[in-house]
Amino acid sequence: METGPYNTPQALGREPFTAAFWTLCAPFLFPVAGAALLGLIWPAFFDIINDAQAAQSAVRAVWVAQCAFLIVHFGILSLWSEHIGAGAFAGQMTASQNWIVAAILLGPVILLTPTLIAGLVFGGEEGWKYSGEVNESLFAVENWSASYVVYALLLAPLLEEVTFRGVALGALLVRGVPPGMAMVLSSAAFTFLHVQYSIPALAVVFAAGMGFAWLRIKSGTILVPILAHIAANGLVTFLASLSPPPAG
Repeated sequence: METGPYNTPQALGREPFTAAFWTLCAPFLFPVAGAALLGLIWPAFFDIINDAQAAQSAVRAVWVAQCAFLIVHFGILSLWSEHIGAGAFAGQMTASQNWIVAAILLGPVILLTPTLIAGLVFGGEEGWKYSGEVNESLFAVENWSASYVVYALLLAPLLEEVTFRGVALGALLVRGVPPGMAMVLSSAAFTFLHVQYSIPALAVVFAAGMGFAWLRIKSGTILVPILAHIAANGLVTFLASLSPPPAG
C-alpha cells in the first residue's frame, strides 16, 4: 500500500467523487434503502419503529436488521477501498501498544468532555439529545440485546471511523488539503450524519469527530480512532445501563 501524508493511502485520492459518495451519500442511502426493502419483506417494520409501546422481541428484531444493514454497507465499502488499493479499512490497521492504550483512555474523554461542556452551556436539560420526534424506546435499556450491543459498540464505530476518518479525512489529506481543514471538513460530514440530534448534541458530535480525526492524524493509523470510538461508546453504553428502569 503506497502511503502519503500521515501514513494515508495514496489511493484514496484517485477517486474523489466516489470518496465523496461514501462520505456524504452512502450513510443515508444504505439505511433508507435497507429500511425500504425490509418494509416490503416485513410490513410491520415501520409500525415498530414508530411505536413507543412495541414489544421487546420486535424491537430486538429491528436491531438485528440494523446490524445486517451496517454489515452490508461496510462490506461494500471495504470491497471498494480494497479494490482501489487503500486496504479494506481505508488505512493501516496496526498500532503500537502505547497508541492502543492511549486510544482506550482518550476515547471516552473525547466524547464525554464536550458532552459535559454542552450540559453546562445549555443547562443539561433532559431531552436535549434529539431535535425531532425519535422513538427513544428503541434505545431503552430494557430493549437491549446482543445485536444492539454489537451495533453500538462495534459496527457503528467501525463503519463511522472507516468512512469519516478513513475515506473522508484520507481523501482530503492526499489531495493536499491542510490537516486542520481536513479535520474540520471530515468532522462536519460526520456531524451531518447525525441530523436527528439537537444543536447542542451536534456540537458534541463535531467536537468528538475532531478528536477522533486528531488521533488518526497523530497515530498514522485508522485502528486508533476505531478503538477510541469503541471505548467511548462502551463507556456511554455502560453509564446508560445504570439508569433506573422506567416507572410503571
